[in-house]
Amino acid sequence: MVEDDLMYNTFLEVYENHCARNDREPDLPITYFKEQLNQAISGQISPEAVVDLRLQAYNDITKSLVADGIFSQYMYKTLPSGNHMWAFKKQFAIQLALSSFMSFMLQIGGRSPNKILFAKNTGKIFQTDFHPAYDVNGMIEFSEPVPFRLTRNMQAFFSHFGVEGLIVSAMCAAAQAVVSPKQTQHLWYQLAMFFRDELLSWSWRRPLGMPLAPAAGGGSMNPTDFKHKVTTNVENVIGRISGIAPQCFSEEEENVMDPPQSVQRGVTELVDAALLPRNLCMMDPTWHPWF
Repeated sequence: MVEDDLMYNTFLEVYENHCARNDREPDLPITYFKEQLNQAISGQISPEAVVDLRLQAYNDITKSLVADGIFSQYMYKTLPSGNHMWAFKKQFAIQLALSSFMSFMLQIGGRSPNKILFAKNTGKIFQTDFHPAYDVNGMIEFSEPVPFRLTRNMQAFFSHFGVEGLIVSAMCAAAQAVVSPKQTQHLWYQLAMFFRDELLSWSWRRPLGMPLAPAAGGGSMNPTDFKHKVTTNVENVIGRISGIAPQCFSEEEENVMDPPQSVQRGVTELVDAALLPRNLCMMDPTWHPWF
């Protein structure tokens, strides 16, 4: 059940509103992108050159079709004062950071603009279809080149200070909180319960033609195999969080390190990957990587 709140807008509606006000076709960037890739579809160029072709099309779109200030202009016109803007930006950044952290943690993809809703008055975020996908072995499947959605218009709205200050810090704090010694066991059991329910549901909705294992406990997998799938998924999630969580080093270890490593390095690398044009251009055009 989801409360129907008139203050919630999808990220895509902001773009469509901009196109309507400027008498532009919303799907023009998608059409242009696909036209530029006709050579790749027909096999006229090598697979190595496809990436350069996608990057060139992406750069053309960002220069002439989709500006990076669309979301900023929308919010400046929506919010009544600078105080409201400050409060909205702070709340929106933290919400986006936690949402991005969850996306990376559970490897949740498909974050197209129509699936991201935000409240214009509070900055709170709600995402639809927010669940991981599984491969034929019951392991989380994720094949997107970006770890989460943090595109040009979001970056321009927050500015460099907002991204480095609010978003990176909030993600680091979340990662450190859930893998702290006092919380690790709680997290393990919570994730185990989550994956147990997810994989039970997954075992019943697998496509036709996918082999089924012997039933156990009302499900369609034997208990040993089922427990292994749950445990492996949980350990993979905890491993991902531990990889980006700030680490504490003793003075001896710090002296050995040359140069000193930033405690935010793991999250910073994820943010850089999410903002990198070469990664964004590899996304499906309906994901609107240029927006």
